[in-house]
Amino acid sequence: MATPAVDAMTTAAQVRRVAGLPGDVPLCVYDLVDGCYGHEVDLRFQPLKSLEGMYSRASAGRSSIVVSTERPGGRRRYTCAHELGHHLFGHALSLDELIEEQRSGQRDPREHLCDLFAGFLLMPKLGVALAARERGVDLAAPSVEQVYSLAGYFGVGYAAFLLHASRTLRLVPGSVAESLARISPQRIRRKILGRDTPGELLVVDETWRASRPADLIVGDHILVPRGTQVEHVGLKAVGAVPDGAIYEATSPGLGRADAASWSVFVRVERARYKGMARFRNLEECDDE
Repeated sequence: MATPAVDAMTTAAQVRRVAGLPGDVPLCVYDLVDGCYGHEVDLRFQPLKSLEGMYSRASAGRSSIVVSTERPGGRRRYTCAHELGHHLFGHALSLDELIEEQRSGQRDPREHLCDLFAGFLLMPKLGVALAARERGVDLAAPSVEQVYSLAGYFGVGYAAFLLHASRTLRLVPGSVAESLARISPQRIRRKILGRDTPGELLVVDETWRASRPADLIVGDHILVPRGTQVEHVGLKAVGAVPDGAIYEATSPGLGRADAASWSVFVRVERARYKGMARFRNLEECDDE
């Protein structure tokens, strides 16, 4: 009899095959849901204060996934993948209440299964190992900055990445993960930028794959390598560090960051956007 971990990993791999995405690249789960399951699932954003998200299966017509915009971007994407798991595993209704990011394995078995699925979908073992190798990161003893950057690359929160990479993938030793988890993302951002900044920070480098655009929310910051040409009306240059230039996301929209040997699409989502996920990067577009 298959274990929940095997079921979750197998299902995540099947989803990637359907989407045409190999297991060594990151993905945008919102694009995945809309592109591969949009004919059967409506994906919406709502400012839900007491919920991470919810899933409701329809007896006729489209089912519904709702993700709370009251959470940080990485947490939202993990929640979306979790709710997709409820859909794929045939669950009827799930109201996922606000909980600590380090989810407990003692929860409802359905919730645990969907957590495992979300982890394997967003952070496949091959992809994490390859991303670390391309960046020269020793996962047996990574720095906080390296872990923070890898978490952003896979579109998840810092704590969620550590939890999955250590307990599930067994790529980061447990003692190392516990030590790194004591350092808050805010302190890490201060260490990288040399100052406090509002919002999240996305660190983009030359090894970033084009399979996942660099996604920001208004108020977030992005660090790109020196010499990068940024074409985006919603990004404002606000400073520099030895490793690159810092931009702040000031308005929603689409753009691009280009250097000599690489490029990546940059998308900015409106803060606390309410509506269909596929319209999240359009300015002043509520979709009821």
